[in-house]
Amino acid sequence: MPGEGEDRRVRKTKALLRESLQRLLLEKPLREITVKELTEAADVNRGTFYSHYRDIYDLRDQIEEELFREFVSMMDSYPADKLRRGLRPILTDVFRFILRNAGTGAVLFGPAVYSGFLDRIKAELHRRVGEEWQGLYGFQGSAQWNYYLEFVVAGCIALLQTWTGKGMRETPEEMAAMAERFILFGLRE
Repeated sequence: MPGEGEDRRVRKTKALLRESLQRLLLEKPLREITVKELTEAADVNRGTFYSHYRDIYDLRDQIEEELFREFVSMMDSYPADKLRRGLRPILTDVFRFILRNAGTGAVLFGPAVYSGFLDRIKAELHRRVGEEWQGLYGFQGSAQWNYYLEFVVAGCIALLQTWTGKGMRETPEEMAAMAERFILFGLRE
């Protein structure tokens, strides 16, 4: 778990740096943000920054890695047999995860930064849907399976991006219900 073994001051400093990076990323691309600008925004000494991170990209990578591990852990709690009862619980947890990490998620799912994070999420979803959950809804062995898989993964990512881009006005529960309906029934009501 992130922060284990770190004292409270270190966790607080890292949180300040991450929050400041998120704010700055809403204003400009990562490549235009300097360590000096970041540390001033966080009111942290540059030496302190370098005691934790090599550079701005290392900070971004560590944030992404932490979020990705949390995402995978959440997905691990839904084995195929649990999903046979419906997709809404896992979809609700995915939308709650995005909401809980709204500042970081909006940046990582948005156009301001390209880091490969979204590609990792897509690959994880692709792997799980394709390998672990393939037989759940009757598409296993179908000639259309690969198309369905691509459609579901791309559609879910697009739904997350649209939701974050529009300010997350709907609740995670409302978004999960919509996503489940789209996945299982398309545009039919």
